[in-house]
This record gives sequence, structure tokens and C-alpha cells, in this order.
Amino acid sequence: MQVTCKYCGKTMGSAWEYFIHYTRECQHMPKTRRCPVCGARFPSFRLLKVHLMNEALVDNRHRGLIIAKFS
Repeated sequence: MQVTCKYCGKTMGSAWEYFIHYTRECQHMPKTRRCPVCGARFPSFRLLKVHLMNEALVDNRHRGLIIAKFS
């Protein structure tokens, strides 16, 4: 079974390969997750969480959001 990505046109041999491509690799998919502090967009919630944790180390605005959400 051949599966073609609707965003970039790449063809994969299985639905699992397409899922991996779609969630991790495809650079053309719409970025739907937005940082509430700086407005940066990310293709997955996981990458948004990584962004928030990394930025919390150097930016007080992000640090305040992390502390408020997890305390």
C-alpha cells in the first residue's frame, strides 16, 4: 500500500511510515500549536512543550508561564 503525504508529496510504503513522516518530519504541514508567550508556532504539542521548557531557562516571560501552569 502506497501512501502519499498531502502536504509535500512524499510517498511512503505503509500507513505507519506516513504517520511518522507526518508527525515528525514533514516541514510543509501547518504549524497549529502556538506559544502563548512569544507566538512561535510548532507542528506538535510535544515540540511546544520542549520550547517552553528550554525558553524558561533563559526568558522570564516563559519561566512565569511554566511556574504558573505546574505549581
